[in-house]
Amino acid sequence: MAEVKLKKLKRAELLEMMIGFSQEAEEAKKHEEELKKQLEEEKIALQQEMAKERAQMLKNFEEEKAEMRQKFAEQKEQMQEKFDKDIEGLKARHEREMKAKDEEVDKKLKAIEKSGTLAEAVLNITGMMEKAQESIDLYTSKMQERADGRDSQGNR
Repeated sequence: MAEVKLKKLKRAELLEMMIGFSQEAEEAKKHEEELKKQLEEEKIALQQEMAKERAQMLKNFEEEKAEMRQKFAEQKEQMQEKFDKDIEGLKARHEREMKAKDEEVDKKLKAIEKSGTLAEAVLNITGMMEKAQESIDLYTSKMQERADGRDSQGNR
């Protein structure tokens, strides 16, 4: 049907029609090029915007990372201070306990030394007592002998 209508048209009409189609095609091409250009510009703008956002995100990330490192360093320092304080306290406690144990050991050693001295004293006293007993025995025997001798002399 479209072919029949075209056959009935005159050359001038056909030429006008072709010129119209040609103009429409050129306008469509221009429009297509404008759209491509606009698309390319939007693509570049989006890429730039994404690059800016990425740069901003990297900057924020670096700032947050530095902030976290700072907080970590502060926490580490606080924990180290607490650890050092605890260690100092434990060392002081250990020193006190060791001093108390040393004093206790010294007391026990002195008691042992005294007991040794006391044992020696007891032995000496026992020896002295034995000597005293021997002296008493000797004295009594001498006295007995004298008494016996006097009796024998007095009876004469």
